[in-house]
Amino acid sequence: MITIEQLLILASNYEDYCSNNLVTESRIRNLPNGNYRVLSEKKQDTFKKLQEVEFFKHKDDNTDNDNKVIDLRKATDFSFSAIMREMRQQATKEQLRLFLTYFKKEFDKAVKSKLQKPEKVSLQNSLIKFNKKYKVQVNKKLIKNAAVSELGDPVLVGKYLSDIVKFTINRIPLDKRTRALDTLRKRFYSFNANEISQKNLPPTSGIGQSITFVKHVLFNHDPHYIREVLNNLVKNL
Repeated sequence: MITIEQLLILASNYEDYCSNNLVTESRIRNLPNGNYRVLSEKKQDTFKKLQEVEFFKHKDDNTDNDNKVIDLRKATDFSFSAIMREMRQQATKEQLRLFLTYFKKEFDKAVKSKLQKPEKVSLQNSLIKFNKKYKVQVNKKLIKNAAVSELGDPVLVGKYLSDIVKFTINRIPLDKRTRALDTLRKRFYSFNANEISQKNLPPTSGIGQSITFVKHVLFNHDPHYIREVLNNLVKNL
């Protein structure tokens, strides 16, 4: 079986031969519209053969690039500019074009959905798609910090949400409250994190959710008490 080195030597010799010894046979043909065209069949064949040689010269290189893991762990932060700096150093032009195509589609989708930070959402989704074709390595701590920057420390967010849950179930009788909390713990723990992460809501949906939440909390209370709560709610916003 011929090796790559032998193929390169043959390609070089064939290129020299074509440049120095090839005699091109040209024919002048009268076209139906009255014009004349010079046709050269050997020149076309030569060009095709050279294309085939170039293909085999770079075939192994393309295979290596497909199997190579693109290491993005040196990115300084989880941003488009930082990821692209690392991508340009390690990825091929074809891989860069594919990633930018993914990012453009995801960014347009995020903007159309009116998401709060379309760059981070589209960057994450485009990397997931790109990783299915070309393997990439990303610093998990970097992604975690990006999520923290949007919602805050997960420990504090979890504590804050638990306080809200406890507050909303205060209406349940004390003898049944412990059982209700156990049920909620199991339900929250069984949530599918991947499924939740794929849900997209426009930022303005938070307004309706806030109004609904406040109403549910204040249902069936004394009107004077409700008025006092609403006054202080407005005052602290």
